Amino acid sequence: MIRVTVLGSGSRGNAILIDGSAGTVLVDAGFSARALAQRLQAAQRQPESIDALLLTHEHVDHACGAAVSSSRWQWPVLASQRTLTALEDMAGGAPTLTQALASEAPTAVAGFSIEHHHLPHDAADCRALVLTDTQSGARVGVVLDAGHVPETLPAFLARLDLLVLESNHDTTMLANGPYPRALKARIRGGSGHLSNTTSAALAAECAHRGLRGVLLAHLSETNNTPAIAVATARDVLRRCGWHGDALWACPQREPMTPVDLDSARPSWHGGPRVTQLALF
Repeated sequence: MIRVTVLGSGSRGNAILIDGSAGTVLVDAGFSARALAQRLQAAQRQPESIDALLLTHEHVDHACGAAVSSSRWQWPVLASQRTLTALEDMAGGAPTLTQALASEAPTAVAGFSIEHHHLPHDAADCRALVLTDTQSGARVGVVLDAGHVPETLPAFLARLDLLVLESNHDTTMLANGPYPRALKARIRGGSGHLSNTTSAALAAECAHRGLRGVLLAHLSETNNTPAIAVATARDVLRRCGWHGDALWACPQREPMTPVDLDSARPSWHGGPRVTQLALF
């Protein structure tokens, strides 16, 4: 029903391939068109198999490849209207084939029903996404950049089958790390990025019997490690009573092994392995 392939996630670039019953979408294009093609090839996929590109916001690590990729492979680019407007100021220019996400109703694309929710981040209009496979009803949530958790976000993420969730930094590593004071303040500020602890608390609020897996994304390579992020989330999820199948930390430098919803386990063994720790 649903397959999620994280092509890469972190400050160097973000791109998440989501296959549904009737089509395929890419969430974010934070790599150049050439790098995207290489990562897709490593995942044994072709750019031509993608039906649409969804953007969470306009920052370069999420959208730098949007214009060229859209033009080269004829991907329609969907985002909020304010994000589409912000793309016009990017060095690579704005995509020409665009569609604004509906503000009051879901948007239908490639067999998915797309809903979105505002996230507090220092961008024009950062959005969390929920993609519902219209044929099966399976739901995937994507939350990549947020400075804090809005009160209405957990309800927006209710009844998910898979959750892709930012777990950017360990607070102690950030405090003691090499970043300048101003950058540290930006990251931990209300419009920056979610810490492991905050991310884990949000995951716990979204946890239910039908949640099959959680993919921790956008990990800092300087202020976090996969082991710390997973351990933090695992502890909180255990305490809230979630007995789901799997918890992963998404890699930055290579594609992650695809995760199929029907098993919530990696399904492809021909390439780089995901950093994987089971909950139980």
